[in-house]
Amino acid sequence: MKVAFVKQQLDSFGPWSSVRYADVGPDGLFDVWPGKVVLWQATVQLQADWYVVPQAINTQYTFDSVLNDSGQAEICQRYTRNMVRSSEIQFDEYDVVISFDPVLQPLRGTRTLFAYYMHEHWDISYFRSLHRVMHGYDLFFAHMMDALPDVQRLPQALSFPYIWNIETTRRMFGVEKEPFAWIDYRTVVVLSGGGRTGEAVEGAMARLQQMLGMPLRHRPLKAGLYRPADPPLWGDARGYFRELAPAKYYIGVGRASGGGQSLVDAASLGAICFGEKDKPFHRMLCHPACLCDDMVDLPRQFRLVNASHDLQIEILAWQDRALRAKFIDEPIALLSEAVVKKTRLIRTQ
Repeated sequence: MKVAFVKQQLDSFGPWSSVRYADVGPDGLFDVWPGKVVLWQATVQLQADWYVVPQAINTQYTFDSVLNDSGQAEICQRYTRNMVRSSEIQFDEYDVVISFDPVLQPLRGTRTLFAYYMHEHWDISYFRSLHRVMHGYDLFFAHMMDALPDVQRLPQALSFPYIWNIETTRRMFGVEKEPFAWIDYRTVVVLSGGGRTGEAVEGAMARLQQMLGMPLRHRPLKAGLYRPADPPLWGDARGYFRELAPAKYYIGVGRASGGGQSLVDAASLGAICFGEKDKPFHRMLCHPACLCDDMVDLPRQFRLVNASHDLQIEILAWQDRALRAKFIDEPIALLSEAVVKKTRLIRTQ
């Protein structure tokens, strides 16, 4: 199955250059991809190509991430490379084309399956897409897992997580585990009462470290989905993975919002992950012993797991099965099924 991803120029998420996967490989992607790389693992797993196209629409995400800050659009424009017009992309080469926000005018009468994610679940277009897929697209991928769980018809909204990877990720970044827990930076911010200063953050870290009886580390990506740096921080995510890789544990409990993607990154690197029941990706991946109602539950459950070598082995096996099933095999099977349905639909027209 051949896959392409498409993003706009003022979308700071994703690589800032059109690239063929075969030309750059997994490590080369980091050199054109500043900041958060949730879809790096999906790109590697699917061996997908990327296309950057001129700005077609501005969503709430576009305004919040770029347009509302003076000079941010100019940074994206200055450093984006190899941009192509959507009319120049040979979509017929691909079985699946996935865009970020509905920025394309999908071809009619083609067997190619067109799908889209919305970057943010709070964007009004996310809610609208749950009820009606944007014109011309076959699927809306609801990454908060709040749509139909299977492919019943085209077009439709489909519960669809981001796709992850195990083999290449661990080959590139796998190292021996060390006795410390990595804590999601957003959890630290919540624990510090919203403070982001060094004093507030370090105080929150010290209090939690004392409760858990375990050294803690954290490190936010210096460039995330918002406010790109000038120049962009190429390779920042490569460094993030290298620092995260030795962590024996990962704590994503108490974070304010979102689906919980960072926890799945940690699981792909072999960390024992503590998550929260109100996060869809955490429910899909975490062992019951590591799934907390809230931060109040965390110290007791953490100490229980940390005291049992047998339970740790069980948890890691559980996570690997869940990671492979829920974030690799099942979504790829859904894609394949949708491609078949699209081909049959075209043949009957």
